[in-house]
Amino acid sequence: MVWLEMTKYSGIMGLIALDRAAKPLTAETMSRKNSKPVRRKKSLPYTAEKIHPSCFIHERATVYGDVTMGEFSSLWPGVVLRADMNSIVLGRYVNIQDNSTLHCDSRHGITIGDYSLIGHNAMLHGCTIGRAVLIGIGCVVLDEAEIGDGAMITAGCMIRGGTKIPPRALVIPDGSAVKIFENKARTAYTIAGALEYVALAERMRRGIWGPFSREEEEELFRKGKAIAEELLK
Repeated sequence: MVWLEMTKYSGIMGLIALDRAAKPLTAETMSRKNSKPVRRKKSLPYTAEKIHPSCFIHERATVYGDVTMGEFSSLWPGVVLRADMNSIVLGRYVNIQDNSTLHCDSRHGITIGDYSLIGHNAMLHGCTIGRAVLIGIGCVVLDEAEIGDGAMITAGCMIRGGTKIPPRALVIPDGSAVKIFENKARTAYTIAGALEYVALAERMRRGIWGPFSREEEEELFRKGKAIAEELLK
């Protein structure tokens, strides 16, 4: 009977296949068959010990390298922080909004001061951002640029390498250049926005969606104004 069955197979491989087919399934063989290899937990690709426990990092943000985040700072969907050649240091209450990219090279890291707000789709490379600074949607800030405390860089500005923006300046696009209006920034609104993102991070954790009430917005602005007066006096 065995030789008749062997006609379905050929050579050594036929004998092996027939031998395997003849072995009954036992609990032991089933266990081996269904077992999966143990996967080791991968270490985080960034300096997790430098991230304050109160920070919020969205699951779709990407973080690599030597990154420091102060309390209540946050990274939102699509954000990339790549600190592979130098450090990226975020102060307290900093938020980096959706799809913004921060990178540095061997000579220039990135530092962002407390209460600063980095809008959607911004690109920061090897620069220094002061405290309570607004970097508007789609802005580019390049190597060795320095943005003074309380400044507002409005949407679409290109801040070229080495540019120094004075504290509390309002900066707007002007073709391929920018216009700078000193002491025209409305810094309280930037800080209110930073505080709003702390609240948004908490809402995200709790699965709460919807607009802020008028009373909540007024309270955020009141706090932002008080902080601005203390921070920039």
